[in-house]
Amino acid sequence: MQQPDTIGRFGYISDYDPSRHYARVQFPDLGIVSGWLPIGVPNTYSNHDERPLDIGEHVYCLLHDNTGIILCSVYDDKNLPPNADKDTRIITFKDGSTISYDREKHLLAIDIKGDIVINAQKSITSSSKSDTKITSGSHIIEEAPRIDLN
Repeated sequence: MQQPDTIGRFGYISDYDPSRHYARVQFPDLGIVSGWLPIGVPNTYSNHDERPLDIGEHVYCLLHDNTGIILCSVYDDKNLPPNADKDTRIITFKDGSTISYDREKHLLAIDIKGDIVINAQKSITSSSKSDTKITSGSHIIEEAPRIDLN
């Protein structure tokens, strides 16, 4: 009995269905496009993670017989990491907004190109042992029954 083939392969997103979180992948080395494949995410049950993929995104897939899964996006020579610092974790969005945390400096930096809306069911509390500075070119909306700024 022949064992089914399982293979890992790099490709590029060619179609994306956000309602199912599935995508089709073009494999240039084979000259083919996959069927619809699920996109792996950290959580789908009690907690949920959504990570939309863009057309042309470089991904790594695990393929088995006639099915498979998109495991992750990967950097390549066309798309390099936005930050080459081993201590900084950063999320960069399409509009240029960023959220980053520097482990060495203990600094959380948020640069949003639009508005910030914070909704809380109970209260919002801000506490700082040093100076607190909020600057805004647009506006910040905080909605809660109680807001404490200490």
